[in-house]
Amino acid sequence: MSRQLTNWLIIIAVIAVGVINPIYRNSKGEPIVTEGLDLRGGVEVLLRATPEDGGTPQLDDMERVKAVVRNRVDPQGQKEIYLTSVGTDRLLLQVPGESDPDSVISVIGETAYLEFINTGANSIPRGTAFNKEGTKERREEYAKYEQIMDGADLSSAFVGFDTMNKPCINFELNPDAAETFGSFTNNHIGQYLTVLLDGVVITSPSINSAIWGGSGQITGEFSQEEAHKLATQLNAGALPIPLEILQSSVVGPTLGQESIDKSYRAGLMGFLIVLAMIILFYRLPGVVASVALAIYVVLVLGYFSLFNATMTLPGIAAFILSIGMAIDGNVIIFERLKEELRWGKTLRAALDASFARAWVAIIDGNTTTFIGAVVLFWFGSGPVKGFAITLALGIVLSLFSSVFVTRTMLETLSSSVRNEKLYG
Repeated sequence: MSRQLTNWLIIIAVIAVGVINPIYRNSKGEPIVTEGLDLRGGVEVLLRATPEDGGTPQLDDMERVKAVVRNRVDPQGQKEIYLTSVGTDRLLLQVPGESDPDSVISVIGETAYLEFINTGANSIPRGTAFNKEGTKERREEYAKYEQIMDGADLSSAFVGFDTMNKPCINFELNPDAAETFGSFTNNHIGQYLTVLLDGVVITSPSINSAIWGGSGQITGEFSQEEAHKLATQLNAGALPIPLEILQSSVVGPTLGQESIDKSYRAGLMGFLIVLAMIILFYRLPGVVASVALAIYVVLVLGYFSLFNATMTLPGIAAFILSIGMAIDGNVIIFERLKEELRWGKTLRAALDASFARAWVAIIDGNTTTFIGAVVLFWFGSGPVKGFAITLALGIVLSLFSSVFVTRTMLETLSSSVRNEKLYG
């Protein structure tokens, strides 16, 4: 298989991956890209921390509550949620793109307290309640069973599939718990290890062999949604202070429709002006770069949808900025190509030399910008993260479009275009 054919297959595959998800979401009536609070609105929930002793929560406790709530509602950091303190005991949560306050509240409020219990020779039926209703106190008949570990011993939890291809929870233990778990399973082969969630049995498997290495699997009759929700809650941890829901509502976009429309028009005008200028200055290579830039725009929107990231107004600004950066790589390449052709090289040789020599400058410039985007994402929040995500994704895809796609298209045309016709 020739290199050109391989390159075209790669381009088609990358485009297909980016396009399939938006088409799928559109067929289900969902928006192709999730818009943020400033563009579309979402759900707003006002929470109050209520310590069991009736006192005022400490600042450290409120920060821990905020971390747990954020991890439960937005575990991947993609939704661009707003979570701010109001006074000393309240939190205001805003989740973009949501329309059902109850679904957000359910994710926040459920405790997801996981326990591993030694039930010896007894396999306990799924659904059995170990605790007295509404408490962590054991019912009398189950008080004799020893707790081996709880959810705090998990370092991570994620959705997987068991041998029957059913959803399950795979987990990793911290080092101390891994040693405890390995020793326990090694000494209790043939007995039962019962797993409780909020005091209710979800599974009670037999220990068939020692489990070393600090990893394991929790199986049960989980749906895909239930497994994902449980993994999210386990990773977030338990709430250090109970939360009371004071108010919940659906809110509209923070920006007026006129501002949103102007932003979209500015993006479209910027895109068209860039196309016109690149074609005017570079003729046929400019046309090729314009096609590559159109592919780039489709890819950014497609992969933004694939990652289920949230588009905000700062994200639109980053998108428009990345369009200019995407074409900047082509400008460097085309100027270098002119020089190579002036030195009398054939078009194919000039293409190889210009891409090879321009690549260093392109990768240097994009790497520094990418580092800046990473720093913004790491230390920023809300709209700043949205800007960083869009910028970082744009940089990666701009390298693909401005270098790989453009080069493949020009190499395909090189066999039928003479040097003097390239820019004239």
